[in-house]
Amino acid sequence: MAKPFMPRRPQCVCTLAVTFSVGCLAPGGWVHAEGLLDDATATLNTRNAFYQGNFKNSDASQNKRQEWAEGFILQGSSGFTPGVVGVAVEVVGKWGVRLDSGPGTAGSGLLPKTASGAPAEYGRLGGAVKFKGFHTLVKVGEQMPSTPVVRTNDARLLPQTYVGTTAVSDPVKWATLYGGHLDTFSNRDSTHQEKLHMHGSSIDGDYFEYLGSEFHLVDGRLQLAYWHAELKDIYAQDLYRFTYDQPMGNGMLRLDWGWYVSTEQGAAKAGHLDNRAGYTGLSWRQSGHTFLLGYQRLFGKDDFVGLQDSPTVMTNHVNNLFGYAHERSWQVRYDYDFAASGVPGLVASAKYIHGWDVQRSNALNGHEWERDFNMRYVVQSGRWRDLSVSVSLYSLRSTFQSSLDETRLTVGYPIKLF
Repeated sequence: MAKPFMPRRPQCVCTLAVTFSVGCLAPGGWVHAEGLLDDATATLNTRNAFYQGNFKNSDASQNKRQEWAEGFILQGSSGFTPGVVGVAVEVVGKWGVRLDSGPGTAGSGLLPKTASGAPAEYGRLGGAVKFKGFHTLVKVGEQMPSTPVVRTNDARLLPQTYVGTTAVSDPVKWATLYGGHLDTFSNRDSTHQEKLHMHGSSIDGDYFEYLGSEFHLVDGRLQLAYWHAELKDIYAQDLYRFTYDQPMGNGMLRLDWGWYVSTEQGAAKAGHLDNRAGYTGLSWRQSGHTFLLGYQRLFGKDDFVGLQDSPTVMTNHVNNLFGYAHERSWQVRYDYDFAASGVPGLVASAKYIHGWDVQRSNALNGHEWERDFNMRYVVQSGRWRDLSVSVSLYSLRSTFQSSLDETRLTVGYPIKLF
């Protein structure tokens, strides 16, 4: 019998509960003055996900992965207290329920995988305290960052979360500064916190820190950015990024260029690291159509350096990373927004990426390709407004890693609690 769902209750979550309880018992004027409930919001996002992956290699340890699950993601936030520095609290809850799985088909990433298969349910509860003042927002606790050097992975049933402290500041209207210190993370198919580690390695770092700066010029159409990140005693990384949007007639031309430089850091517990990765994306958007051409190239003896399961902003990092040692890759992609044809809420995309010249211990001149098709529809009005349905078909063929065909079907519906 599966153990009942018993989420952990961090101190910041208890703070949230006490805050709301006191607010409910206090006189109405006091609550309004304090501001905690004035702008409070809470949403329960439900997500039903089906995953099927068929491996094509004859020597694959598992021929098929197939699971079906229901997920619930609770996100709530109080309003900020008045004053020079406002204080607010957040709560995030994650709960996944197994609908279909088995020992021979587990491991899709929807549910935790154990020796006996997937558990009947899993989840966790966390929270954070926020401070706002002097054009700066500081958050302490559980959170879902979205930066070029660390980004929450939300590609399965439940989102990945991190625990630590982050800050965002807008000292002037054309510049944004970022900083963060993260200690642990909870993966998308996990209930517990674990130390951060590098992609492809089990060696833990004590903590992860980053600093970032973005400058918005030419009416916001030109963006220059610099980021620095370190996983303690494992790696250090710098990112230089340039994006530019140029209106041309009824369309928009966009250039996205970036350059990652990664080396070992401190005690170098993962050994000497040498990786540089450059990418370029050129896209044209007009009347619902978007065409993109991408190119990506890696230099140095190592694969791309980054946190485990953290997506990047590289053009060709879609499902597969295309970030192996010396790899070069190109991409062609087409997106269409059917709102231009009178069907708002319906979008579709198709992409093809080809990579070659991979140099690894298990691949000399290795090559691979990926083909994706995605379609998503969001109901625009009526009782089921914001209900979403998405279908993804994904194929990967490789000379040095598992080849597979993958199908994903996801139905989501947000329930606004208040």
